[in-house]
Amino acid sequence: MLVAACTVCGVAGAQTDKTMEKNNMQRVADTVKSGHHKVEDGVVSGYKAVENGVVRGYKAVENGVVEGYTRVSDAFIRKFFMRKGETLEEARARMAHEEELLHQEGEEYGNGNNQ
Repeated sequence: MLVAACTVCGVAGAQTDKTMEKNNMQRVADTVKSGHHKVEDGVVSGYKAVENGVVRGYKAVENGVVEGYTRVSDAFIRKFFMRKGETLEEARARMAHEEELLHQEGEEYGNGNNQ
């Protein structure tokens, strides 16, 4: 009877050890999974910060280039194409109109309508 009791306790103890080992493995798996999520969140937020920084930098460069080009263009028009008493906007409009006329004349010449 003592032997039977020891055997039952041994089997129960073995099952308890297996259960404890399974629970420990589950805790380790949960910890690893949680760690992976934390790393993933950190990497994603890092990439987003880099992306936002690159986009802001690109926009700043783009705006600077456009503003610089506009200033140079305005200065060029003022220096070489504005007529006395004409505003910058009027000079631009006149130049655009003249360009359109030249374009139309070129199409007429290319179609053989220039007689």
